[in-house]
Amino acid sequence: GGSAWYAHVFRTYWSQWHAEAGLADERDTVYRAFMEKTEGHVNPKLVRRVLDADTAFTDWMIEKHDLGKDYGFGAQFWGGFGPQAKYDWEYNHKRIDTTIGPGGTGWYMTNKLLGILLENGGAIRYRTAAEHLELDGNGAICGVMASDPGGEVHITCRACVIAAGAVSRNKALTAKFNPVFYDDKSEPVHVFTCATCTGDGVTMSEEQGFDIDYTNARVGMFGPMRPPFGTASLTAAMSRYGVNVNKNGDINDVDSFGEAISELAYEPGRILWRIMDEAGVERAENDALGRPEDVPGCNMNRFYENWREELEQELAWETMYRADTLEGLGEKIGVPAEKLRAAIEYYNQNTGKPETIPTPGGPVEAPPKKPIGEGPYYAFLLKLFHENALGGIVVDENTQVLKNGRPVPGLYATGDNTRGVMMPGRVGAEYIESTISALTFAFSSGYIAGEEAAET
Repeated sequence: GGSAWYAHVFRTYWSQWHAEAGLADERDTVYRAFMEKTEGHVNPKLVRRVLDADTAFTDWMIEKHDLGKDYGFGAQFWGGFGPQAKYDWEYNHKRIDTTIGPGGTGWYMTNKLLGILLENGGAIRYRTAAEHLELDGNGAICGVMASDPGGEVHITCRACVIAAGAVSRNKALTAKFNPVFYDDKSEPVHVFTCATCTGDGVTMSEEQGFDIDYTNARVGMFGPMRPPFGTASLTAAMSRYGVNVNKNGDINDVDSFGEAISELAYEPGRILWRIMDEAGVERAENDALGRPEDVPGCNMNRFYENWREELEQELAWETMYRADTLEGLGEKIGVPAEKLRAAIEYYNQNTGKPETIPTPGGPVEAPPKKPIGEGPYYAFLLKLFHENALGGIVVDENTQVLKNGRPVPGLYATGDNTRGVMMPGRVGAEYIESTISALTFAFSSGYIAGEEAAET
C-alpha cells in the first residue's frame, strides 16, 4: 500500500545479466561519483552496501525466483542498462496516464515478494496497524503494540524492521520536513502518494527518542506540472508549444524539476496557466505519438490520436478552459486579456530558434517552436505537485536504527521513512533520485535489513 506500488524507476548497476551482456561493473564508478557529488554528507558505508545489495537482490530474484520469466535485459527507459519488464498486465491497457501508478517495477516486485513470502509459509496480519514500539530494560526491541478490528494486539519479537513508508499524508510531519509545503492562502500542493503514507514509522521512532534527521530529506514541491487528469491534456500542457502565465498574467518559465522547492511556491496563488492555440495542442499530440512504453501494455497512442475527444471531456469537467478569443479566455481564468496578449507576443518574438531539450536518453536537438496564432485558445492549469517523501529515521550501514548515535539492538528501518542516502535540494531531487532512486533504495535497504534481521 506504499509508494513502491506506484514507482517505476529501479536501477541495477551490476548483475549476472550485465556480466552475460559483456558490460563493465559500474558500482565502484557510481560510488566514487556519488560520494563526490554529495560531498561526504552521506554515510559512505551505507552507500557502498546499498550498491552491493542492489546486485545481490537482483541476482537473488534471477537465480531463485525466475525473474527472467517476466523480465529481459537491455537499455532502460530512464537510461543505462538493466532488467526490462516484458510482462503485459491487463490493467495497463486501461491506463490514461503513465507518469506514476501501478504496473511498473515497484508494483511487480511488491507482488512478487508477497508471493515468495506466502509460498514459504509466511503470514500477513492484514488490517493490523503498528502503533508503538517496545524496548526491554537493555534498550533492545522486544515488541510492538498494534490494533486490528478486534482491538489491541501485542506482538513480541527479537527483531523488527520499520518499513512504514513516507510521511506524505501526515500534514504535521510534512510541514516539519518542509515548512513551505502548506500555505492556507494558496492553491495546495497536488499530492500523488497514496493515503497510507502517514509516516507511522517516524512518529513511533520519535516517541522512543530515536534519531530523526529533518534536514537531509526530500519532501519536494515540484512544478509546474499538470495534475494527472488525462494523457492528452498532460501532454499538451507540458509540451514546448505555449507560454506560462501566473495568476496576475505575468510570464513565468519555472523549471519543472529545478529544485526540491520550486520557485512556483512563491508565485501568487502558487498556480500557472499554460496558454496554447489549437495548432500547438495538435503538434504536441502528434509529437507524442509512437513514444516508447515505460510500462508494458501502456500504449498511449489511442489517447493522442483521440485528443480532441479527451479534451472535450476535461472541458466539461472544467479542469481546463477554452475560448475563441483572449478576452473570453482571460475572463474564465481571471487574467486580463491585455496581459495574455502581451505574454503571447513576447513568446512569439522568441520562437524560430532551434532548441536542445533534455530527455531520458540524453539531450536532443528539437525543431524551433511555433508561434501562437489565432484562436481557439486553451488554458491548462499547472501547479505544484509532490510525488514522494524520503527521510526520517537515521540508520547505519546495516540499516540498524540509531538512538543518540548508537544502534538499537534488533531494530532496523528501510525505504522512504529513513534518512538513508538522501540530501535536500537539487542534489536530492535530481542527482540522488537519478542515481539511487527511491525504489532502488527501498528494495536494496530492505534486502540488507532482511539479512540483518535474520542474523539477529
